[in-house]
Amino acid sequence: MMTAATATPGPAHVREGAAGAPVHRTEGVALALILFGLVALYVPVLVEYGALLLWSEEDNHSGLLLALVLFAYWRDRRAFTWSATRRERVVGASGVFVALILYFIGRVTDSVQLQGVSLPIVMTSLALATGGTALARRWLLLAALLIFIVPWFGPIADALLVPLRLALTHSAARLAAALGFPVTTSGVLIYVGFVRLNVAGACVGLRAMVSMTAIGFLFLHFFPARSRGAALLFVVLMPVIALSANFIRIFALIVTAALFGVSGEAIVHDVAAYVEVGVVLTAFMLLGRALGPVEARA
Repeated sequence: MMTAATATPGPAHVREGAAGAPVHRTEGVALALILFGLVALYVPVLVEYGALLLWSEEDNHSGLLLALVLFAYWRDRRAFTWSATRRERVVGASGVFVALILYFIGRVTDSVQLQGVSLPIVMTSLALATGGTALARRWLLLAALLIFIVPWFGPIADALLVPLRLALTHSAARLAAALGFPVTTSGVLIYVGFVRLNVAGACVGLRAMVSMTAIGFLFLHFFPARSRGAALLFVVLMPVIALSANFIRIFALIVTAALFGVSGEAIVHDVAAYVEVGVVLTAFMLLGRALGPVEARA
């Protein structure tokens, strides 16, 4: 009796310990295959369309947005688990299949939009298939922000922005004229003496404003507001901050052209884009601190 009692738990314990390592190795291999698949699918897209997606003249913010989203995934990597139910795995796998179809059609038709929209679907579906509904919901915002990297806004959408472009252009020109600079406007063109500036197309682009607003949502993800009301106020002020920074950029270009001519404006043009990003990010940080938890501001 004693021998049978002491011999029974031994093999069970050995089997439990022996099974743990293979399971852990299997999960590691599966995660490595997932990462390899993402790299194999989307690095070629970035290489092929990088000039359009990340560093085109009319938008210098998508690259920053992509880097911040990837950093957010890395920062929250400890939330990743293999806890999905069978149903969640099936639904997640179906979502991945749909995304791959969109990706394939995008590659065949040379549509960067279809290839781009497949990425957030893949990321959400993978989160659902591995960590279940909880992980998919936790990372839903990060996946949704990946949509704003894609150049959705073509000539039709740009045409809808003409009133906004005119308002910003004329407001900056009127302010410069009130300060004594020889500035006139004609549509989206600005004339500073004998210098003609066509800054409205590149400097008041919808993609730039949307990208900066998306970065604002990332700030809200990293530094949650102290209440829903504070979070709503942050969301409302995000486009206002982006527009204000764009206005300052246009005004600075007008003043530079008036003082230093075309050569000076050309030098300041690209620098102003990065300064605009810095101004917006600083404003987001200050606003996030003001609307954050009381203990965080103390």
